[in-house]
Formats: sequence, C-alpha cells, structure tokens
Amino acid sequence: MRPILTILCAVVLCSACEKDQHEEIRKFLSFETDSSIVIAENPSAIVTRANLTDTDPNNDLDKLTITANSDTNDEVTITLIGSSEGLSKGIFQSQDGNSFALLYKNRNLAQVANQTLGTFTLEITNVQDSLIEGSFYGTLVDTTGTMSPRNARYGFIRTVVKAN
Repeated sequence: MRPILTILCAVVLCSACEKDQHEEIRKFLSFETDSSIVIAENPSAIVTRANLTDTDPNNDLDKLTITANSDTNDEVTITLIGSSEGLSKGIFQSQDGNSFALLYKNRNLAQVANQTLGTFTLEITNVQDSLIEGSFYGTLVDTTGTMSPRNARYGFIRTVVKAN
C-alpha cells in the first residue's frame, strides 16, 4: 500500500508543479470570394474615438479601422462606425455607414461594399479585453465596372484592437 501511496503523491506533486504554457492567440482575417480564399495574418485594428470638440461632423462617432494584407498582397480594409460607448458585440451593416474594401494591388482594382454599393454585414461575436472576434459576409462591387460583383462569405476575423 505504501508504494502506491508514494507513487500517487509523486504524480500529484509533479502535476501541481507543471508550468502553464501560454500559447499566443493567432490573429487573422479570412474569407472566401467565388473560388478563392483570402487569408491575412496579423491584421491591425485601430479605434479612433469620437471628437465632439471640433466642427467636423465626420468624426463625431467612434470608428474601428481594420486593415490586413493577404499573402498575394491584396489589401483588405473594414471600417466600422461605433457608438458613443465604443465598440462592443453586435451586428454592423453597410447600410449604417460601415464598409468593406478589397484592393487588388497587382491589378490596381478595388471592390467595395458600403452605404451606396454592395452589401456588408459583420457580427462581432466576442470581445475580451482588446481581442475581438467576428464573422462577416457581403457582396463586393467594382466601382469601375471592370469586374463583376463578388460574394465574400465565410469571413472570420480575430484581432487585437488598439486606440489611436
């Protein structure tokens, strides 16, 4: 009985001394357009707080700007207009002034979804300290008419928000 008790105590002692391993959370933005998948690592997310002290009406609401570059150097920009309380969980749609843009740098073309063109919906599903997670979808429109509209679907974002 004594050997079993000794082994059991040793196992408990070793498990109590085990170091916590803190793996860094992966930050990325990804979505599918037609038959291609766009993946961008480490997107930047900057919150610009409302400035009610000046006469410029364009900066009277909080704004979150998320930018990311894909492995093919395409640039993704998502702009969310917040409320006076700041950014929180919720659904953000293009008809409310939010926007999504995909710039194809190698072709000098862009497709957008904003208040007047296309559609865009992003749902922030998790806010934990400065980390946000969400999913999105929409229809992107080329303003020059060169490309046909493309559906962006199965979009997911995880990023750390910093204040401007």
